[in-house]
Formats: sequence, C-alpha cells, structure tokens
Amino acid sequence: MKKYILKIAAFALVIGLFASCEKETVEFDNVNGQQGIQFTTRSYNITVPPEGTKVTIPVSVTTVSTASRTFQAVADAKSTGAAASYKIGVATIPAGSYEGTLDVDLNTVSLQDGIAYSLLVKLVAPAGGSAFNEVATINYNKKVVCNNVVLTVTTDAYAEETSWKIKNAAGVVVASIPPGTYGPASSAASRGKVYTHNINLPNGKYTLIMEDVYCDGQADGVYEGSYRLDCSIIKHASGTGAYGCTKITPFEINP
Repeated sequence: MKKYILKIAAFALVIGLFASCEKETVEFDNVNGQQGIQFTTRSYNITVPPEGTKVTIPVSVTTVSTASRTFQAVADAKSTGAAASYKIGVATIPAGSYEGTLDVDLNTVSLQDGIAYSLLVKLVAPAGGSAFNEVATINYNKKVVCNNVVLTVTTDAYAEETSWKIKNAAGVVVASIPPGTYGPASSAASRGKVYTHNINLPNGKYTLIMEDVYCDGQADGVYEGSYRLDCSIIKHASGTGAYGCTKITPFEINP
C-alpha cells in the first residue's frame, strides 16, 4: 500500500512541475506586445553658443509598427535649467523601425556666464506600456562671448618702469601704455596703486607684452605689483613680482 502511495505522490509532483513550467512560458510579440521605450544614450555635456544648439537623443522601442509613432517626454522636476532655455520635442519612431530620436533645443535665454545647468529629460510611458532607462541628463552652460577685455595693473614703488602693449596676430600694436605713465616715480606712494584699462578687441589671436625698464619686473624689494587681463569670467593672463624685462602671454578672443 505504501508503494502505491509513493508512486501516486511522485506522479503528482511530475504533473505539478510540468504545469509550473507551462505557467512560466513567455511568448514575445514584437507587433502586438506591450510597448517599452528607452533612451539609448543618456548623458550629454553641451556648451550653448549664442545662436543656440540642438541635442538629438537616440531612443528605441520594443515593438515595430507599419506607421510612425511618437512618444512624449517632459523635464524632470530635478532639472536646474530655466524653462525658457530649452524646448523638449517628442520621440519619433519611423514606420517599420525600432529606433528613433528626440530633439531638445537649447538657447542662452536666462543663462548666466560661468553657471552650469542640468536638464533631465524624462520619457513618459505609453498607455499600457512602460519606460525604462527613461531619463537622459543634459549638462549645459552658456558659451562666454566677450570682446571687452579689462587689463588691471597694480604698481610697485617704481611704477614709472612698467609698460605694456597688446599685439594682434599680424604683430600690430592695438593698445599700449609707455614707460613713465604710472606714478609717482620712485615713490612708496605708488605701491598698491591700481590702474584699470578697458579695451575692445575683435575676435582673434593676440599677445600681451608686459615690460619693465629696469628688468626686475614689478618688484621693488619690499612690495610686489601685479597685472591681470580678464574678459567677463575668462582669465586671459596674469602675473606678479620679478618677471624680468618682459613677460609675454598669448591669448585668443572668442576662439
């Protein structure tokens, strides 16, 4: 009797295993199955020029259709970029394809120099479907365009020895200050005096040449003078102390 009971139990177990296997069988339907959409590239670093730029993000979907399809996307609440600085399009999948794109237009409206922004573009799951790898991050910043440079000179006691010139790519002097301009000469009163020069330079390559008549730079043995050439947040050149007769620094305006 025990043998029959064991045989019946074993048969029931086998039937149960077959039934369990049948329940786990999944048939993939690439036409009528559930739609799943994702970004296939999810990270971008963009510098936005004055005229704006476009970021094209590739997307893919798990089903195919004889008609083109569109899917919505929105800006995630964690984005730091102002809404006026971007426009999110729709993800478009051409007919007969699993792959498509979504365009995001970026502009410099409300962007500040030197500030980094982020836009998190999030796919919206289609009705009855799902979205995975659904967030693409665009880190972006404004390209700084600056032509109005500022040369700041801080003198030592021998201010009259300091001079400078800026030459363009052709070697032509486009701005300069000759020796003897700063002062008073050979005086402790000149230590720490600040002179600011505003210079407009067209786009191109230049050279800043700082010079000292006595060839000891901006150092009088007690105090060290300095100079710096800036344009907005861009630091083109700087120096301090005993740089000898000449300090030459090449720089470029809006490369």
